[in-house]
Amino acid sequence: MIDVFLRWYPQGELRRAIASVVNLRLAEIQGIHVFLIPEGMPNYHIMSKSYAERVSASEIYCVIDDDQLPIADDFFKLGVEALANHPEYGMLAGFPLEYGLHGQPYAHRTEDVIEAHSIGCPYFVRKGTLSFPDGPLRQYDGILSKVVTDQGLKTGFARRCLYNHLGFGFSQIGET
Repeated sequence: MIDVFLRWYPQGELRRAIASVVNLRLAEIQGIHVFLIPEGMPNYHIMSKSYAERVSASEIYCVIDDDQLPIADDFFKLGVEALANHPEYGMLAGFPLEYGLHGQPYAHRTEDVIEAHSIGCPYFVRKGTLSFPDGPLRQYDGILSKVVTDQGLKTGFARRCLYNHLGFGFSQIGET
């Protein structure tokens, strides 16, 4: 069983609808145990991820945002396998469809794991890898990635873990 932590933080009616679709999709996927991390925690961008680390019982767990729709039924299995098969990596993110279509420099990359220096959700990580220093929301993916690379591990994308970023352009962090 893979622990999956859904960061539930819809902002407005459209985002609430998107989040509901993602939640319904996760309910269809076998072999995962979904934890809903509700909005309202102070420093949500830090505390929600820290919560996942504390609560997870699986060796490798996933943290996913409420606007990220896994495509394949084996999305989580593929992510866990990719991280397990690449011990030089400490954290791998799913691969958004828009990167595969036009996201340079990644659009034409086909290897199973693609190194990248700053990744975010949905991410797969081994329990015990992350610590959660303070930092601003807009820079936090880079801060967590540095926590991993400071241990001599790499970060990157699990290329076969495709997801549709339904919130693309409707981000939790807004335009400002």
